[in-house]
Amino acid sequence: MLARIMSRHHRHHNLQLRHRSNPKAVRKWAKTLDPANQKLTKLHFFCHHLHGATATTIAKATSTDASPTFFGLLDTRDDPLTLGPEESSERLGYAQGISAAASLEEISSFDPFTFVFTSKEHNGSTLAVLGSCPISRPSCEAAVVGGSGGFRLARGLVTSKSYYMNFTTGKAILEISVVALHY
Repeated sequence: MLARIMSRHHRHHNLQLRHRSNPKAVRKWAKTLDPANQKLTKLHFFCHHLHGATATTIAKATSTDASPTFFGLLDTRDDPLTLGPEESSERLGYAQGISAAASLEEISSFDPFTFVFTSKEHNGSTLAVLGSCPISRPSCEAAVVGGSGGFRLARGLVTSKSYYMNFTTGKAILEISVVALHY
């Protein structure tokens, strides 16, 4: 029974995505673009990261274990995004992507990922984000380099700061603010 429901949901979701991503429909939409009609969206939410549960190591260099900066470590993530800092807060979507320890000088991660929104008016829309963040900084900036759905052709800025961090458990909660221009 559950498999049939999931299959039906999956087919419905795929039909929605195919319709939105139909090349002919996108070309028609692109003809209507006018730079004067760009929208500005500001978002604020929290990202819950738990190593081992929402983030998993997928590769590491032979030298990673001896590196004080974890250089060469590569994780994949599927971190929940919530309206408030509590895990039980309303779920808005997920931050899906990878994180690479990419500095020999300090603990810093290179993070290409996508905010995948699953609720409210942004359901089915995404924002593609690219940036690097040294852990020693109280806050970080990353670039919004694209988007889909309601955020087509997005560009903008993401700022993040630690709301909670526990190095022993690998749990972190980040407070995220987004400013994006899009059509």
